[in-house]
Parts: sequence; C-alpha cells; structure tokens
Amino acid sequence: MYVSLIFSTILIFYINGGLAIDCPKSSAKWCDNKDIAHACGVIEQCNKYVWKVRDANDLVNLSIYYETLCPDCRQFITTQVWNTYQAILSIVNISFVPYGNAREVYRPETKLYQFYCQHGADECYGNIIHTCVIYLYANTTSHLPFIYCTESKEGDVETIAEECAQKTSIDFDKVSACVQSRLGNQLQHAFAVQTDSLQPPHQYVPWVTVNGEHTEEMEQEAEKDLIGLICKTYKLYIFILIVCGSISFLFDMFIAFKSPCPPFVNTIKGDSYINYLA
Repeated sequence: MYVSLIFSTILIFYINGGLAIDCPKSSAKWCDNKDIAHACGVIEQCNKYVWKVRDANDLVNLSIYYETLCPDCRQFITTQVWNTYQAILSIVNISFVPYGNAREVYRPETKLYQFYCQHGADECYGNIIHTCVIYLYANTTSHLPFIYCTESKEGDVETIAEECAQKTSIDFDKVSACVQSRLGNQLQHAFAVQTDSLQPPHQYVPWVTVNGEHTEEMEQEAEKDLIGLICKTYKLYIFILIVCGSISFLFDMFIAFKSPCPPFVNTIKGDSYINYLA
C-alpha cells in the first residue's frame, strides 16, 4: 500500500515535469491539508495513506502507573512522557493511573475506601487530585499539562495543584468537589483495582505497559528513550522500516509521507537497514 503511494507520487512528478509553483518543495508538507495535496497532485494518496491511516487501531497504547510524590515518577513524567506528548501524541494513547504502591482498606461504617500511600497522606491527596482531573478532563491534551505541571514542582500539594490548575485551564473548585466526594473515592478505588490487577504484578513505580504488556527490557527502554520505544511499536513505522530495507531513496520518500516518528539509530538492533536511520 505504501509502496503504491511512493511510486504513484514519483510518477506524477515526472509526468507533470515538476510540481506546480504553489506546491511546497518539501514533500513532507504535501499532505498538510487538502489544498496543498491538490496542488501537488497527491490528494487521493494523502487521503488513503496518510489522513485515514492513523485510526485508533493503529495507535500505541501507553499506560503509566505512578504515584504523585515518587521522585522517579516525577523524573519520568517530566522528561520522557512530556517529550513524547510534545513530539508524537498523534500515534500514542497515553493513560495515567495514579495509585502506585498504595494500598486500600474498605471501611463498612462509611462505605468508603481508605488509602495508605508510600509517601504519606500528601501523596494520597495528590493521587486523588490527579484521579479527579483525569476523570473530569478526559482528553490527554487537557489533563497531561496539569500532571506535568504538578510533577515539576515541589511544595504543598494543594497549593501547587491550584497554581497548575490555573495555568492549564482546569477548574480547581470542580476538582476539589470531586476529591471530597464519594465519586472521587470510587474513582481512586477503580485505579487501585486496575493497578492491583496488573499481570505481571507491578514491582515498582513508574510501571509502564505498552499495548497492555510489560517487560523489564521495555521498562528500561521507556525510561531511557520512550519516544524510541513508541515508534518501534507503532506498526506503521515498523512497516516503513521493513519495506524500505536498505534502499535509502525509498526510505527518504517514505519519511516524506511519514509517521511522526523521527529517524533514529538502533531502533531495531541487528537489522541490516539500520545504518540508514543515522
């Protein structure tokens, strides 16, 4: 399919004796919008192979199990996760599960769960704040900036949450109401169940799953190069790498109609075509 896109584009280029003056020189921009694609004579190819290809089934599902006051979680979220969000959000679904190494006890007298957290009551408070923000602002582009902001700062949990809410257009009054409600308690319980149901069981935080799977090798790679891990997993990108083989020209043409993953070295160790990613 992608081979057809490349050679159709090449054929159009030579038949027309060059592209129209209003078509960008950089082929990476040919599918930016329909007007440009039409000017470049590739609207059918863009529609079929670029605009429609990134449906939900093509995206990588990244889940991050963490706790709000864990230093390693803070480091991971404010570097690897934030960079991934900024660079390749279009190919990844990022899910946050703020619970980590906590434990819960059900209190029949109140019909509520009581939570005990690794870094104390402040962390439990931070966890449920994150839980309510994720629930109330379900879109990643809405809640991730808030999570990044709070994980970037040291100090009083509530003060930081209020400041970050203001900076990221989060209604903190609404969040506080959720935190203090039975709904907030149930939402935190749901994350507890999700965390405790992990297979294999989590041993530490942050704990990363990619498409529902976790290995030690995957975890180590995520902490060093999360963008690389996501790109390697993204099936469109893998297809591009495999089809290109060692033909650098075809690789360049594929990247012109690229997935948003950047070229990088050692994505798949040991494969003969890897030198063309340098």
